[in-house]
Amino acid sequence: MSGPKVVRIVTREENEAICKGMLARIDAALAEWAEAGRRNDCLDAATVEAARRRRDALAALAANGKFAEMQAQAPAEEAFLRSDMRFRLEKAAAAKAAARTHARRRGEAAATLLRSAAAVGVVLSDRVMRGLEQGDEAAFAEGFRALAESRPASEAKSPLAEQLRHSDKALSFGDWLAAQRATPADQDVDRIEVRLEELRALGWTGASEPLLKRLDEAREAQSPRRGLLLDGLEVETGRVLAEARRAADLMSALRALLADMAQAGLPAASFAVSEGAVAAEEIQERLGAAEAVLAKHRADEAAAARRAAVMKGLAGLGYEVREGMKTTFAASGRLVVADAARPGYGVEVSGAADGRQFQMRPVAFGAPGEPADTSRDRDAETIWCGQVTALSKSLADGGDGLEIVRSLPIGATPLKRVVAPDQAIADEAETRGGRERSLPRI
Repeated sequence: MSGPKVVRIVTREENEAICKGMLARIDAALAEWAEAGRRNDCLDAATVEAARRRRDALAALAANGKFAEMQAQAPAEEAFLRSDMRFRLEKAAAAKAAARTHARRRGEAAATLLRSAAAVGVVLSDRVMRGLEQGDEAAFAEGFRALAESRPASEAKSPLAEQLRHSDKALSFGDWLAAQRATPADQDVDRIEVRLEELRALGWTGASEPLLKRLDEAREAQSPRRGLLLDGLEVETGRVLAEARRAADLMSALRALLADMAQAGLPAASFAVSEGAVAAEEIQERLGAAEAVLAKHRADEAAAARRAAVMKGLAGLGYEVREGMKTTFAASGRLVVADAARPGYGVEVSGAADGRQFQMRPVAFGAPGEPADTSRDRDAETIWCGQVTALSKSLADGGDGLEIVRSLPIGATPLKRVVAPDQAIADEAETRGGRERSLPRI
């Protein structure tokens, strides 16, 4: 198979640029993940260090030329950091909401204890009173014990005193809390509080504050108004949290993309958006614009690297690659070079502007319609067969790759006849000179 061939070329420069961009994205995701963990106290140093070691292992793969392995593993690491951040933020929000609920119920328990003590005439010490205000477990235990010891001497009734009357021991705060039956409304409040904590963790404090005020109002309201307020908050907090999560995901993607752009030397700052509660649509718009700029830059850089690799490879095989051909190749998408060892023959390379694929074929120099020397043409195709193998090896030695997508056998098509490169340059100069002479004088 030595006739015209369609080949795909991947250069080392292209692979290195992709890997550097992926590492920049991972660095951005790692920094965001570590900062979110520090801010919400949900990451330990060992976990962060393990993530940094995984990042360094990916960098080592790229440094050792294992581009395919690195490019297969890097997106998974970036995706893990994002999903793990979401999981940890949700867990931290649930823990903070639980702590707020626990503190509120301690206050309710202290108020219940004080009312019950007053109802049966028990006087608690100043130390116990201060402890109850501070939520001290020992103060609760002592207060419940004092109330329990007063049972025989009093005929007064209160819910807590009645509970203590049938108990063989003094209650602790944990016992009291376990005895309180959570109502559906309490469960609604707890769920909404978790959502509000997650909004704060995502940086949407401004959006969470008015919702928290509405929740406080609902908590103090009586039925059925309380139910109506909680129903409204259920819908509203769900909507706002969904928007915040979407915006956070888009913002993470934008940060990674801007890091990729900055590594490539592009003006990333012009696509950045301010931190905080930013509409998802605005972030999406910036993300799309930045992606288009980076994609074009990568395509242009890759195409230039592929053309350079082809020209360097052909020069190494003895073809006459000259100054100025690089510009012509980029502008026209076509390159014709002469074989210094075989006068009258050369190679034509043509392809799309992005350089993803090239057609490479041996050619003979001459005017269209000129009689062909079929014997020499066949020899040229046979020699080209070995040169393709040598070209593939030279590219591989430089860290590049050549893949044959389609190939025709020797003699499948007549050898194409084209104008020799020197003659083409002369014709172009003469044409340009003629145009200049035809310009009207001023």
